[in-house]
Amino acid sequence: MKLNHFTDFSMRVLMYLNKKDDADSSSLDELAERFSISRNHLVKVVQFLSNNGLVLTKRGKNGGILISEKATQMGLGDLINLLEQDESPVINCNAKPCVFSSHSCKLKSFLDIAYQAFLDSLNKNSLLDLKFEDWNSIFNV
Repeated sequence: MKLNHFTDFSMRVLMYLNKKDDADSSSLDELAERFSISRNHLVKVVQFLSNNGLVLTKRGKNGGILISEKATQMGLGDLINLLEQDESPVINCNAKPCVFSSHSCKLKSFLDIAYQAFLDSLNKNSLLDLKFEDWNSIFNV
C-alpha cells in the first residue's frame, strides 16, 4: 500500500510537533523550511489537521501550531485512515466500470480485510512511539 503525499506531509508535521515542548509552537514557515515542502501544501495540511482536532493553531505575534492531546493519543492506524480521506483506499471497483463486479468478485473484500489488518497493526502504536532520541542531528540545530 502506498500512502498519499498529503498523509506523508501530515505525519511529518505531527511527528515534528510531537517532539516540541508543550509551550513551544511552530510556524508554517518553520515547517516548510524543515521539510523542504511548499508553504502552500502545508497550509492545506495544517488546516485539515486543525479542523480534525489534531493540532491547535493560533494567529498573531505569539501564535503558531501545537500538537493536540487527541493526536498524541490516537492510534497510528486511525490517524493514517483519517489522513488518507478515502473510503476505498486500496481499490475502488466503482471508479471505472469493472467487468468483474457483477460476478461475485472477492478481490475488494480481500483487500479491505488486509487494509483493516494494516490499520489494526499500526494502532498498536501512537505518535509517542515515533520519537527520535537526537532531533538535533536530524535538523542540524
